[in-house]
Amino acid sequence: MEVGGILAPGAAISTLIKQWHQGERLMVEVVQKTAEGTGTIKVQGQNLSALLESTTTVGEKFWVKVGNVSEGSLLLVREPLVEKLAGIPVPPQQLKQLTERGLPINQEIISLLKSFPAANTGLLSTLLTSLQGTTLEGLVMNLRKAIPKWEGLSENTGAEKLVECLRKLGLNYEQRIQNMMTLDPQAKEAEKNGLQETFKFALLKALQSQDGLVNHDSEEILTNLLQKLTGQQLWIKTGALDNAYLLLHLPLLNQEQFVPTQIAIESARNGGKMDEQHCRVGIQMDTPQLGQVGIDAYFYEDSVTFRVLTDGHFPTQLLEEALPETRTQFAKLGFNLTKIETGELGQNLEFQNFLQGSRRSGVDIQS
Repeated sequence: MEVGGILAPGAAISTLIKQWHQGERLMVEVVQKTAEGTGTIKVQGQNLSALLESTTTVGEKFWVKVGNVSEGSLLLVREPLVEKLAGIPVPPQQLKQLTERGLPINQEIISLLKSFPAANTGLLSTLLTSLQGTTLEGLVMNLRKAIPKWEGLSENTGAEKLVECLRKLGLNYEQRIQNMMTLDPQAKEAEKNGLQETFKFALLKALQSQDGLVNHDSEEILTNLLQKLTGQQLWIKTGALDNAYLLLHLPLLNQEQFVPTQIAIESARNGGKMDEQHCRVGIQMDTPQLGQVGIDAYFYEDSVTFRVLTDGHFPTQLLEEALPETRTQFAKLGFNLTKIETGELGQNLEFQNFLQGSRRSGVDIQS
């Protein structure tokens, strides 16, 4: 359970900066929370307005440390304590990610976990384009069959098509192999045939058989594709913390062109599933008219609020035209759209960090 940015009056900030010192340990209590994800926290008897992470609950108390102190701002950081492990050369931040995601300490896993969020989202498209016209073009066709078309993601079947896409890519490849061992012979054969239709199977087969690998560049492209896919498998899992987090780089087809799409979701847990009524969803994708567009949405109980983030000014008329249909679609899902805002994508660094695998882990107090 974590807290995000905190806003307080300038006078209060000046006083706090003089009182608190970097590294100082403080107790934070969540006093109040609204459906929009804002609220109030209490620190040393003072109430401060706060932007709260979706799973934070009223009454929750936790320790923070004073982090970066600069003119007009103060950062209180809450991070899980990770002990140093003798003989294991793992940077603290990477060890923290391994702990959060419940993964074993393995150098290859560390590399994949680190490189995937930071990778250019257009990398997949670039790699596949370089395979066109070669003997490995069949891999490109295999992937195109797996990826859904943007115009085909209707309200009735869109979710099912996205889930089926992940299955065709082979993101649960190893899990299906493990489960196959418990099946009867007929079901096992059917599952084996299904695995052979996945993109990961085709990729592994091409690498292992060396078919079509006419030069070192071809092998390097396939290796990069496999690393990208395996990195995605590590981030599609929801982690080991109380609040779940997943990161998805999903290519969509729009007029036969690959459109890179990033999706990050953090939520409370509802049994073994993510809690759709207490979550944050971040989406960023390329659009022909507006360029990069980000959606930062907060779901709380039966309400949803979100911001539309672009690199330039978002057309007010376009927002007004889309608003009625947007409200209708959310109402069909059981959510009341209570607020929608616009903002600068480049200025929202916290949103960018969220899409890079960083949860809210602190309290940012600013004047």
